[in-house]
Amino acid sequence: MDIVVVGDLNVDLVLTGLPALPAYRELRVAKGMRFALGGSSGIFACNAARLGSRVGFVGKVGEDEFGDFLQCRLKESDVDTSHLVRARTERTGICISMSFPEEYAMVSYAGIRETFRLEDVNLEYVKTARHLHMSGYYLLPAMRPGVVSLFREAKQAGLTTSLDPDHDASGKWDDGIGELFPFVDFFFPNEHESLCITGANDLETAATRLRGGPANTVIKRGAEGALVVSGSTTLSVPAFRVKPVDTTGAGDSFNAGFIFQFLQDATLEKCVRWGNACGALSTQALGGTEGFPNVSEVERFLEGR
Repeated sequence: MDIVVVGDLNVDLVLTGLPALPAYRELRVAKGMRFALGGSSGIFACNAARLGSRVGFVGKVGEDEFGDFLQCRLKESDVDTSHLVRARTERTGICISMSFPEEYAMVSYAGIRETFRLEDVNLEYVKTARHLHMSGYYLLPAMRPGVVSLFREAKQAGLTTSLDPDHDASGKWDDGIGELFPFVDFFFPNEHESLCITGANDLETAATRLRGGPANTVIKRGAEGALVVSGSTTLSVPAFRVKPVDTTGAGDSFNAGFIFQFLQDATLEKCVRWGNACGALSTQALGGTEGFPNVSEVERFLEGR
């Protein structure tokens, strides 16, 4: 395999066309709806596979209709699900996303993903890949104590690695993530996450504090593009201007485009440009995977710009 993904997986119910968020005792009517594969790791896996990477997924879902749906969607995307754990102990999680053109609000039921732990992962399977990716670090409480061991073993086996922390709903923003940095080649926080993890008040300070932690930190800034901190180098790459339909999964789509190009031995700047392009194109449809492009579509998009 090119990439093995270890991480979160849930169903997304995406609602669009809302005039505003509902208040207590108030009904708002959505104009659009999409039932889709969700979870940062799941979106990354499907989108990396669409670009042509050979991808395997390790995660945990319930033995229920949502779990059936997610496994089917992964297989349809040519993602290997032979090590997807199915269990009856809890139900598969669901996230309800109220999507607006430039923003979103979410309500999530974690379900069985909160019981996903290192013991559920076949490390020999992980070592058959060239690259290990994990998204949703803060969404996997049972996995966090074993993540350092997972990444250390992957590095010792010769894999490159990447990590997207996702949001910490507890508001603590620590829980040992710094111990993981020596084993991370690419760290993918968004701007808000980078500020919270470092305790900084501005992006420049956050970037400075992350320098020397992970080998490369790529801070995703949405419509402002991306800021890369790599050794003594700082690289700012602007975003592509598009009119978004739904921004769900745009950051995960960025990660997929970036890592796809990294595995082609592309320059750091080309990796970021592909990440920006994939993130922009993914916003043109509802859900995190529905608008994601193939290689030809990304190339045409870039040629026009």
